Amino acid sequence: MLSRCIKPGGSAVPTDVHVAGAGEAIRILGAWYGNGFDAEGPWAPTLEKIDKALDAWDHSHPTIEGRRLIIQMIVGGMTQYLTQVQGMPKSVEERLSKRIRRYIWDEKKMSPVSMDTLLAPFSDGG
Repeated sequence: MLSRCIKPGGSAVPTDVHVAGAGEAIRILGAWYGNGFDAEGPWAPTLEKIDKALDAWDHSHPTIEGRRLIIQMIVGGMTQYLTQVQGMPKSVEERLSKRIRRYIWDEKKMSPVSMDTLLAPFSDGG
């Protein structure tokens, strides 16, 4: 940034007002904005909170129906607003899908039901 003026010959932005530089993100009403910042960065705390919450719920040994409700409550609840205002990068979506699959099937290597069936409406066998 060469000057603190909004337009040539205009008045300068006061020095006590922070002007974000290139690659720096700022948070406004829960969403992160900036020029050239890492789109996955704002998701790191949310993903950590989801992992901790799912680990905590796992200690209660929920049934598959309980796991479905926990996924809806935790993953859906913690990602809904940020996804709406920020958008979700494909890499975050893939990481969440993988985490959901592992949690639903209690860390089993192979899921007994395909993801298409699992994600289908309840009335269609999902």
